[in-house]
Order: sequence, then C-alpha cells, then structure tokens
Amino acid sequence: MHSGVTRTTAWLSLVLALLAGRAAGQGGQGGEGEGGIRLEKRWPLDSGGTVRITSPLGKLRVLGWDVDTLAVSARLEPRIGRFFGAGDAHVRTLELAGRAELEVHVPRNVTIWVKSTTADIEVIGVDGTLDLTSVGGTIHVVGTPQDVTAETMSGSVELAGGTGRARVKTVSGDVLLRGASQDLGASTLSGRITVRAAGWQRGGTGVQRGRFESVSGDIRFEGELGRGGVVQVESQSGKIEVSVPATTVADFDAVTIEGTITNTFGAEQPKPRATGAGSGQELRFSTAARGEAGGGGGGAQITARSFKGAILLGRK
Repeated sequence: MHSGVTRTTAWLSLVLALLAGRAAGQGGQGGEGEGGIRLEKRWPLDSGGTVRITSPLGKLRVLGWDVDTLAVSARLEPRIGRFFGAGDAHVRTLELAGRAELEVHVPRNVTIWVKSTTADIEVIGVDGTLDLTSVGGTIHVVGTPQDVTAETMSGSVELAGGTGRARVKTVSGDVLLRGASQDLGASTLSGRITVRAAGWQRGGTGVQRGRFESVSGDIRFEGELGRGGVVQVESQSGKIEVSVPATTVADFDAVTIEGTITNTFGAEQPKPRATGAGSGQELRFSTAARGEAGGGGGGAQITARSFKGAILLGRK
C-alpha cells in the first residue's frame, strides 16, 4: 500500500513538473484575475522579420512601431485560455487557444500572417506585407502596407490609407476601401463593395488599377483614378455605381445584358445592345480632348459589366 502511494506521488510530481516546463516554454501565463489570465511578453525581432499569429476567438490588434522588438499583451479566457510563443528574431509564431484579447507591437516593415475563426483583426501602422484571414470576424487595416491579402466569409473588411497591392475577398461581408492604391482588387458573393479612391500613394493618385466583382452585391466606385489608370467593375445582378470628378479624362465602356444604364456624367445616352440576346443596353464614350485618345494619351479606362443589374455613371 505504501509503495502504491509512493508511485502515485511520484507520477503527480512528474506531471506537475512537465506542466510547469510547458508553461515556461509558453512564455509564462500571467496572473489570473477577474478579467482572465493576463500576460506580457517581449522578444527581439528584425525590422524585416515575420510574425505568424493563430488566434481563433476574441480580438487581435497589431500596431507598428519604430522598435526592433515584438511586444505582446494578452488577456486569456479563464481556465481554458492558453498562449504559446516560439521562434527567433527572424520568424516568431504566436498561438492562442480559447477566447483572447491580444495586442501586438511589431516593427513597421515586418510581414504579418494571421489566421482566425471569429476574432476581429485590426492592423494599424504596419508598412510590410499583411496576410489576414478570419472566417466570421471583421478585418480593419489602417496605414500604408506594401501588400495586403484579406479574406473573410461573413465578416466585413475595411482598408484605409494606401496600399501598393491589395486583394480582398468575402462571401457575404461588406468591403470598404478608402485611400489610394497602385493595384486594388475586391470580390464578394453577396456583400457590398464601396471604393472611395483619394490621395497619393507610392507614385500615383487615387487608384491606378482596380478590379471589383460581385454576384449579387452592389458595387460603388467613387473618387480619383491615376493618369492612365484602369478600373473594371463587374456584377451578376448587383447595382454598379461609378462616380468620378468632372475633370476626369477617361474612356467609358458600359454594358448590361438585361439591366439599364443611366449616365449623368455627360450628355451621351445608352443604346440598345447591338448583338446578342437580352433587352440590355450599352454605352461607350470618351471625355478626352479632341485629337487625344483616352487610353493612348494618358487618360483612364473605366469598364462596367452587368448581367441584369443597373449601371449608373455620374460625377463626384
């Protein structure tokens, strides 16, 4: 009997020692208070390093700063919340279990990779590459990142500031894109896409290249196009609205198979489609000065295509 108790005590001691070692490897769980488990961690990180974050539930906030340090502040769910951090000064991985509120400070030019189930993701002031995915959470980016990929199923996505390249995909979530971009794209099944192009970013004004697509969601593009810029808007059944400044020099090309076209940008009016089935309309005109082709002379190109949705062209 005594030997059995001794063996049980030894096993319990071993288990407790292993758990203590794992907690130390996780960077240490902070004290557990009324708001859950709190922890603070810091590691050195190269200015061009990579941070990979997996946080299934809660909120995640990533902030860029001018320090070659990765700083983590987290509040984990009581009892089931877990945190694990591994890596070196080049690549650092952060993994969380349970619901968590996480704030991460990173050098501005790092690459950020985030995967989540329903956590809301916010990134502010990071100039590197962002790869962000949340199935049901929202994604909000503010700043001038070089490259952004943002994907959700039902959550909304907002990019504000300026990007070198950006690609946004949702199923039913709304998309709001504000600022300037060299290469901007967004697609959705049933969400609404709104583009407010303005400002200067990485060598150009407004949107240099843009492609926006939906199946049933409405799409609205308003604002500036860069000189020689190209914008393409397509929808199966959603309404398309394009509103640009009156001084815009561009070639317009709009076609709908079964819908209607309304033009308040100029005096030109749509005509019935010349070929193919359907009761749709088409409209093509240019605002380029006489003797100056829109595409070849530095003007923009605006193309709108819809199967049965309405197309509206107007002045901003």
